[in-house]
Order: sequence, then C-alpha cells, then structure tokens
Amino acid sequence: MIRLAILLAAGLLAAPAPASAHDGHEAKPAAQPKCAEVSLRCAKSATPAFGADGRMWIIWSAAGRVYVSASADKGASFAAPVAVSDPAEAMDDNGEARPKLLATRSGALVAIYAQRMDNRYNGKVFFTRSTDGGHSFAKPQPMLDGIGQRFETLVQAPSGRITAAWLDTRNRIAAKAAGQDYNDTGVALAWSDDDGASFTGKAIKADYACDCCRLAMALDRDGTPLLAWRHVFGRNLRDHVVAKVKDDAPLAPKRVSEDDWAIDACPRHGPSLGVGADGAWNIVWFTGGKRRQGLFFARSDDEGASFSEPQGFGAANRLASHPQVLARDGRVWRAWKEFDGTTTAIQTQSSADQGKTWDAPRQAAATNDASDHPLLVSDGTVTYLSWLTRDEGYRLVALP
Repeated sequence: MIRLAILLAAGLLAAPAPASAHDGHEAKPAAQPKCAEVSLRCAKSATPAFGADGRMWIIWSAAGRVYVSASADKGASFAAPVAVSDPAEAMDDNGEARPKLLATRSGALVAIYAQRMDNRYNGKVFFTRSTDGGHSFAKPQPMLDGIGQRFETLVQAPSGRITAAWLDTRNRIAAKAAGQDYNDTGVALAWSDDDGASFTGKAIKADYACDCCRLAMALDRDGTPLLAWRHVFGRNLRDHVVAKVKDDAPLAPKRVSEDDWAIDACPRHGPSLGVGADGAWNIVWFTGGKRRQGLFFARSDDEGASFSEPQGFGAANRLASHPQVLARDGRVWRAWKEFDGTTTAIQTQSSADQGKTWDAPRQAAATNDASDHPLLVSDGTVTYLSWLTRDEGYRLVALP
C-alpha cells in the first residue's frame, strides 16, 4: 500500500481514489481548481480511435459532459468538439475509468461512458452513436435501468457485432437492500447487431472481479472478443485472468499467473491485452504479490490453457506503473509510466520474436505535471503512443 499511496500523492492519477469496500486505504491527491472549458485542456483522460478513412477521433470529458473531436493530421489539430452526453454532475473519468469510442466498419461512431450517480462511485453506463460523421450524436441511452456499472469498454468483430463489457454490482446492491451479506462484482456483457443503435443481453457472465480495476478487451485471431480483468480468488487474492466470449455462455476465466497479491484495498491497476496475427494472447499487468512485484508480461499460445512465465519490466525504483500492450504485424509493443520524483516519463519497448526478447527501453515522452495513463493505438500501419498531459496537451507519438 505504501507504493500505491506514493503513486497517488505524486499526481500520477488524475482523480481521487474510488470509494468502495476498501475506502480509506489510499491517499488522495490535492484537489485541483475546477476547469470550465470543454477543450482537452480540461480533460483528465483522452482516448483515441481510428476510423476506416484514416481519420483519428478522440473522446474525453470536461465540464460535466463527454465530447468527441476529429483530427486529420494525427493529433496536430482538432475540429471543434461535439457534445456526446447530456450534462451531468460527475463523469466516471480518472484514467482507469474513461469514456470510450468505437469507429465502426460502416462509418458510425459509438460512444460509451459512465456517470457517477453518488459519492460511493456507483456508476451508470450510457451509450450513443453518430451516423453523420461525428457532427451530432443521438440522445444517450442507459445500458441498464439501475446503477452499479463501471469500467465499460467495447469492441467490434469482423462480423459487425459489437460487444460491450463492464463491471457490474447490481447483485451486490440488491443483496444489500435485502439485508444479505454479498460483496461480489460481476463482469457483464451486451451485444449490438445494429451498429450500436441498441444492445441486448446485458447479463453478468462471470463473478468475483476486482471492483476498482479496468477491463481490457481485444479480438482473438478468429474475431472473437477476449476479456482480461483482475479477478478475486478465494477471500482476497487479486490476480489476473483472460476469458474468451462465446455467444451467450458464461465466461470461463483462465488464470494468467499466481502472483498471490492479497490486498484489502483498491489496486486501481487494470491489465492490457493484445492479440497479434499469430493468435497469441499478450497481456501486461501490475502486481504487488508475494511471488512478484511490479510490471509483468506474459503470453499464451494455446488460448489460455497455459501462459508463459511472467517477465518483469520497468524500473521499480521509478515506480513503473500503468502498462499497455499492442500486437501488430509480427511485433509486440509495450508502454508504461515511470516517475523519478520530479518527471513522469513514458517508456516503450518492442519485440520482434513474440516477446522472447525486447529492444532497450526508450523514453517516448515526459512531463513535470499531472498526466493521463499512456495508451497504445494503431491506424493499421503505424503504432502510436497516445498521451494527454496538463502542461503539453495531447500527444500522438509514432513508435519505431
């Protein structure tokens, strides 16, 4: 917990720790003055998506609403922002939780985000879409009637089906109302076969997820969605799993490693997942377990039946955190944050031999003020680091 408190106090996380069953275990960063602009200058996070036409879209929240903008020059300039959401008092946006955008194969834009509905970080997921090139968005629709949804994400298969996933506490909320002792968080799924106009299913497909760490989602080689999350084993062991989405069946999570991290607090460190043309599942994560501590990489060549021995990376003495992974064209890239007490830097590496060996870490960007978590994204030809910082603004950095 000391390491987590240092990360928060250092300003590496843009928002206060989430209220949950573990409340009171994390330090809170100093409050920042409210920013009333709708521009990226007031955003805590920024998430990119590339369309089929090569345009880059970006989604963020500011001044209580979610916005989208397009860039035709890889982030050097952006069009005027377009409002996606209705005004809200608080968006669930802190680096781990953040609005997401999907540019569909037909050219539509589907946005998904969560509002915080109370001071216990109970969220409510909404979705909406644009069918006119991002000039306007339909009125947002709630994914569910009740509250208790966070860390939403979505992906589109080659078939056109969109799968949405989120962490869901509806069973916990119902049990509490009935006076029952139940503290579980589920992984829920929904599907859209009409390009994001509506979603069906909306059911919990796995139990015992850590309630304060983001989900990771990717497409397997056959186009089937994969999900990775921090799972709660036994009473309180928080290690990672990957599961393949198979129609309407329950998720069958495969354990990535036995880190044995028993912690009665919010790690606020979700995994990242990437699948290359070879079909290997590549995953990176953070742990503070008994068996290992820090950032780690592993891969599975047999659809999760086994995973490689966890491979550590990042400088522990520089508080390495928030890793990302992306696989494309026979190469794997990874990126992460490091903090030396003054400067936050994003380090990157790549591997051309399926993660067996990596080139030397190189600093891709740095800042001396608050910053978002790093993201890796590709336009199908180039792999980029996407990063938002308070001082420098939004940066899209091409990686070698």
